[in-house]
Amino acid sequence: MLKFQIRNNMTNRERDKVMLLITQGFKDAAEEAETSVVGGQTVLNPCIVLGGMATTVCQPNEFIVPDKAMPEDVLVLTKPLEMQVAMAMHQCLDIPEKWNEIKLVVTQEDVELAEQEVMMNMARFNRTDAGLTYTSKPTLPPTSRGFGILGHHRT
Repeated sequence: MLKFQIRNNMTNRERDKVMLLITQGFKDAAEEAETSVVGGQTVLNPCIVLGGMATTVCQPNEFIVPDKAMPEDVLVLTKPLEMQVAMAMHQCLDIPEKWNEIKLVVTQEDVELAEQEVMMNMARFNRTDAGLTYTSKPTLPPTSRGFGILGHHRT
């Protein structure tokens, strides 16, 4: 199992080396996804931050609009829900006043395991899931991101 942590107090030399590696990994991931990295911006920040956005061009018949859900529909989750909660709990391990409250309901081992699961899921492409989605004639889009699960429900 791969585990790493990036410190915020790196020297400029360390930061330059780490950023080169992270940027190369970002480019490698884009290549694997059969896309490219374009544009970008640089912001002075004490923490290392790297993000991206994917865009594509679709034909009108390729859109799945979130307006046809029925009570008998099956919900298929391709990734776990509440990954942000798991990551927030993991950050609290280093904040004693917050961890003292959280440890009443969850163990440190469970938090670390959840963080590893989230990392592994975020490192996986959804290409296969997306392909299977279109062959099953779904009534909802293949993501709840941005809307939340209940945000797709319309009465």
